[in-house]
Amino acid sequence: MEMSVEMMEEKRYRRRVSQVGNSLSVNIPKDLANKLKMNKGDEIEIIYDEKKEGLTITKANRLPEGIRPEVLGAMNRAITKYDKALRNLKDR
Repeated sequence: MEMSVEMMEEKRYRRRVSQVGNSLSVNIPKDLANKLKMNKGDEIEIIYDEKKEGLTITKANRLPEGIRPEVLGAMNRAITKYDKALRNLKDR
């Protein structure tokens, strides 16, 4: 019996922790954000493993009931495209 083993490619990224206000921040590399189809405003989930003293970060895929992913994506693209105009309207 022949078994096939698929090797997963692991790509590591190194980032510097920055301070934004009272919080700490880490950016996500553009190529990784593209692979994960992440957009501005998407949520991530951070899990802390006490035994490994490490973090696992994943894109949160939880959408409110009845909202299709493509509609949310279109809305995020529109908000990103018209961000400045929307902010100007808010201040009126």
